[in-house]
Amino acid sequence: MATTKKPSQLRHDAAQGGPATTRPTPPPAQPAATPSSATTRHATHAPEVFAFLVQLGVALLATGDAVSDIEHRLLQAAKAYGQPDARVMVLPTAVLVAGDGGAATLATHDGMSSTELRLDQVTAVLNLAAAAGKGELSPAEGRRRLGQVHTMPNRHTPLVAALGYVIVTLGVGLVIRPSVELLPLYLALGSLVALLRAGAARVVGMRSILPVIAAAAVSAIAFKVYPAAPLQAVIPALVVFLPGGLLTMATVDLASDEVVTGSTRFVAGLLQLALLAVGIVLGARLVGVVPSSHSPTAAHLLGWWAPWLGVLVFGLGTGLEESAPLRSLPWLLLVLYTAWAGQLLGAAVLGPLLSGFVGGLVVAPLATLIERFPSAPPALVSFLPAFWMLVPGSLGLIGVTQLVGDSTAAGATTFTNALVSVVAIALGILVGLRALNLIKEAGDTARAHL
Repeated sequence: MATTKKPSQLRHDAAQGGPATTRPTPPPAQPAATPSSATTRHATHAPEVFAFLVQLGVALLATGDAVSDIEHRLLQAAKAYGQPDARVMVLPTAVLVAGDGGAATLATHDGMSSTELRLDQVTAVLNLAAAAGKGELSPAEGRRRLGQVHTMPNRHTPLVAALGYVIVTLGVGLVIRPSVELLPLYLALGSLVALLRAGAARVVGMRSILPVIAAAAVSAIAFKVYPAAPLQAVIPALVVFLPGGLLTMATVDLASDEVVTGSTRFVAGLLQLALLAVGIVLGARLVGVVPSSHSPTAAHLLGWWAPWLGVLVFGLGTGLEESAPLRSLPWLLLVLYTAWAGQLLGAAVLGPLLSGFVGGLVVAPLATLIERFPSAPPALVSFLPAFWMLVPGSLGLIGVTQLVGDSTAAGATTFTNALVSVVAIALGILVGLRALNLIKEAGDTARAHL
């Protein structure tokens, strides 16, 4: 291994007190430590362990989790398999695992990406990583189960999954623009995007250009039917393409000194916004409309209750579209409502621009705490939908669309606000998780002195 790697990219776990290796005990009085049964249960040759770990790392990358968390999971699993000296490096498209003996294994993405994994698949990968961290399955069994994740069938029929996306679209519409005139449009455009996604899944190479095609079709229909519609009218149907979660996790990576992966994810998120913006402007120009974030006609908005209802509708639709287990739905709704309430509280205390800080501050610790319940999903699965629902992705798309269109000054302001919101959410997540860890450490210390 090269010696120029940054410590954040190549971590050595030996200093964390790994189990003793099986070597002859010297004559002096102090006996060698005995490894735990969990550690030695599946201890095997390094190449077999490393081959499993790199595949696990690629799958974890596909979940969209933070790189620091992925590296921690892999190092924990390496210790459980009797490889406490393993070193891990996670890059945007590759995972490298190596040991002091010179054995090294490298793996690149094999087709799985965060846009392809449903919540039930993310849950399966994270549960497998947790089992590997405890040494509860052999590397061979782990590789077999990883191979099954990518082909996991949706527990719902394609029609039900498509209906779920239509419900998601309606929920987002109720949250960001609960206008009576736009409700039928949300349902129609959500149905259109669901059909486009189903068709694109059957055509090789369509996934990369689907955001542009979907954005153009949604924009053209929306502005043809309702020329006075604001830009917010096209956002709900395109929510599946919004990179709000990607931009937020990229900021978390950058704040954690994971510069390579963080910057790569951030650029990928910006590119996704640019593709969507080009499609929206193209569709609007085809019908002779210049998109704007403000409607020239008065909108008949629903009452204060509409966004709260929208959160419920969004959560139910996400459960259907993402094939989430029924028992995890109450937990998803709890996290979603906590995120929404936290954002409203943040808007009242800190202003709309920094409201996401409070949302991230309360959501990440809550998701971490509830994952201890048997019926609850992993923490990442709980707060990923919250990222999809919150403001940064939609704000960023509106800003980029205005930049591409004729409202350059307004677009620059909106886009800047979106970036500030992303940073605020990421900072809230980091602070919330750090505070939770400090509380746990204080509790462990107090119990140790009893």
